[in-house]
Amino acid sequence: MKKLFSLALALALCLSLSPPAMAAFHDLYIEGPNGERLEEADGVLESGQDADHHEIVTLNGVKNVGITAGSSPIITLAPGSKNELLFLGGGDSERTNDITIKGTGELIIYSPNPTEFIQNNGVFSGLITSFKLEDGLVMTGGTKLGDNNPLELKVIRTDPVNGSKTSAIVVGNTPAMYIRIAPAEPSAAGFTDVANSSPYAEAIKWAVEKGITNGTSATAFSPNTTCTIRQILTFLYRANGRPGAVSGQSDLDAAITWAINEGLLAATVETDAECSRSGAMQFMWKAAGSPTPTKTASFSDVTAGSLFEQAIYWAVEKGITNGTSSDQFSPFDFCTRGQIVTFLYRAYK
Repeated sequence: MKKLFSLALALALCLSLSPPAMAAFHDLYIEGPNGERLEEADGVLESGQDADHHEIVTLNGVKNVGITAGSSPIITLAPGSKNELLFLGGGDSERTNDITIKGTGELIIYSPNPTEFIQNNGVFSGLITSFKLEDGLVMTGGTKLGDNNPLELKVIRTDPVNGSKTSAIVVGNTPAMYIRIAPAEPSAAGFTDVANSSPYAEAIKWAVEKGITNGTSATAFSPNTTCTIRQILTFLYRANGRPGAVSGQSDLDAAITWAINEGLLAATVETDAECSRSGAMQFMWKAAGSPTPTKTASFSDVTAGSLFEQAIYWAVEKGITNGTSSDQFSPFDFCTRGQIVTFLYRAYK
């Protein structure tokens, strides 16, 4: 079923193994967590090759192994299965190098103790020219466990001798060290990057319905993108009914004028700077009339008498936000679009 490769070819494939000189290479092989070659592994079901030399593989609960596939494998995630690989790679210099993943299971690719090869190339790389997901699967990940960024296949290195192109799944230009492939979750408010299960889902739906903000594109909200001072003031201005709106003036400009006139903002503040948690609470507190909170909160990083102390106590009392831990508020951490909209939702719904 499998084609043998020479050691020289295997090295050209940029694989992570360093076996003895006479070792045989197959179109698909499995590697254990310590780099050992495995004849088989629980949850990896092979069914040969099709007429176009595609390796046919089903993953059904595989864990703690890596897979190196040859030319154009078709990998099926068994229905409802949860699969975990240490890496996925491959490529064959004599054939096409497509990879297709389909099915309705979940696949996590993450290596807690990556080899030097994986550190340089990520958990999904090789001589791969194209990559396709089917059956409604989507791929997210990033540089660390749990990241949820959109990813893409990109050429990251070209061999100066033979011209072989190493491709990797990347976030931006950085090889991904964590990848999750799974069926797409139902989206909120029509945004593909906001699942209905997201903690921001209800707030984003509300914000769009109320005209407080839209997405960053027709299909994306970018909930994890940092929010600027100008943006939060615009959201806050709209949440307050666009006071003093002038025909022909953009909400972005009107919001700054309103914020300065209402004492929310000094005219000298750089409004394109990122907005901190304490800054967001101050803007909202001042827009509410700077009420005196009736309760205090115990945060070791909120200094008594600080400019933002009263705003934070008010926000916690009103249920707008809590600390980032039992005794930390993290007043200087920057806010994301999803967080800002959630604060406004809790304050104005």
